Amino acid sequence: MKKACWLLVLLLTSSVLFAQTIDWKKKLPIVNQYIDSLMKDWNIPGLAIAIVQGDKLVYAKGFGYRNLEQQLPVDTSTLFPIASNSKLFTATAVAEMDLEHKLSLDAPVRDYLPQLHFSTDELNAKATLRDLLSHRTGLPRYDAFWAYNTDITRDDLLQLVQYMKPQYTLREGYIYNNVMYATAGIAMEKITDSSWESIIRKRLFNPLQMKASCFLPEEMTAYGNYSLSYYQNDSSKQMFPITHPAQSLALGPAGTIKSTVGDMSHWMIAQLNKGQYKGIQAIPAAAIEETLLAQNVTEKKARWPELSNSLYCLGRTVQSYKGYQLVYHTGSIDGFYSNLSFLPGEKLGIFMVHNATEAGSLRSIMALPVFDILLGLPRTPWISRYKEDFGKAKAKQKKDEQAFLANQQKGTNPSHPLADYTGIYKHPAYGQITIKMVNGALQADYRHLLLPLHHYHYDQFRTNEKNSDLPDFSFHFRLDENGHIAAVEIVELAEVDEVVFEKEK
Repeated sequence: MKKACWLLVLLLTSSVLFAQTIDWKKKLPIVNQYIDSLMKDWNIPGLAIAIVQGDKLVYAKGFGYRNLEQQLPVDTSTLFPIASNSKLFTATAVAEMDLEHKLSLDAPVRDYLPQLHFSTDELNAKATLRDLLSHRTGLPRYDAFWAYNTDITRDDLLQLVQYMKPQYTLREGYIYNNVMYATAGIAMEKITDSSWESIIRKRLFNPLQMKASCFLPEEMTAYGNYSLSYYQNDSSKQMFPITHPAQSLALGPAGTIKSTVGDMSHWMIAQLNKGQYKGIQAIPAAAIEETLLAQNVTEKKARWPELSNSLYCLGRTVQSYKGYQLVYHTGSIDGFYSNLSFLPGEKLGIFMVHNATEAGSLRSIMALPVFDILLGLPRTPWISRYKEDFGKAKAKQKKDEQAFLANQQKGTNPSHPLADYTGIYKHPAYGQITIKMVNGALQADYRHLLLPLHHYHYDQFRTNEKNSDLPDFSFHFRLDENGHIAAVEIVELAEVDEVVFEKEK
């Protein structure tokens, strides 16, 4: 027994000593080489990284361009949307308010939002803020409620929760859900009579001196040094800026923070030092500890031998990487992808963010090669693994498209003149679609997105916007008992039930 205890002490001591003796002068050029290679292999226009050890920022650098057309470089002060890495800010603020007894993580959320109505009695009676923040309500994502250029408000979003039908019972399993994070943020707003943005700025940004960090697109534009994001034309490999953002302000608590790697280093330092930053207790240590408690199994079986299966905490995931505890979260929105990773035992933190859609799948592992370099671990070929996965995904996409086209019944015509399909179609949760004639063809206006409709067969049309950042939709028109156009189903919006928009008469 004593031998085992001494062995544990030795292992812990050697871990701390090892963390203190990283040869940064030797390791950082290798990190630069890795990032240069990553950007070249994946055609990433711009990327930024910050590395923290203990209470110090040891490395921060921008690579490539935040604006390709104007050749504006990325630097450590460039603003990027961090997307779902906003969730830890929300969870931390809720944990702080729990400590202050302004709310309880374990009370039914309807105690704070009586106007909130779930679709089941079980959720109405039992769903807590902890359930919302650990993705265990059993509700599918329903991201189309807020995405696709909508001007929906948070109060509007709250009213849509009643239409979300569970896939699991409460606490039965893990389903990532942005709407539930937004709902938790709305609860904070109602309790404090203050906006979620004001809460985060007051509780977290200000004490951590995160002076560049912001929430609104106009704040980012006014700041000036911000990044665009890009998608790649499949045929020419040319990069084009994304001009149709999906992100909505209603999403706020789930993912609208914009930050720099410089500011994010302050956040990392506080996370690694029990809430302390520059000698002050910026965040209560107990709030950080609360966010690190495992709540939900995100995957029962690990995909790779180097990584264990993972558990979701509050706003972050925990698993084992090559024997080290790894705490991380990712973010993705509108062509921006971020990774916030910690090895708490080594007091190491890494934040990375880039602006290329095609390299989006790398967000979950792009920090792991940096840990390998810094800790002298065997170099796992993460990038080539994911390159292979990307190739398989593209091949499957092409195969699925071919199968879809093979099912097309050629030579068919719509059952009605095109003018009969025009009109206003409404759905109680997904809003309104206006279909009109433009230059002799049908066009759908959905949330200010103008989508040309191409005839597929019979009464089915598709948008088919290849090599564009517009979303693709399939429109299946339906007839009433008299043979008139009565409704349209949009296939891509469906999660549990079909989504049918009724035509106004």
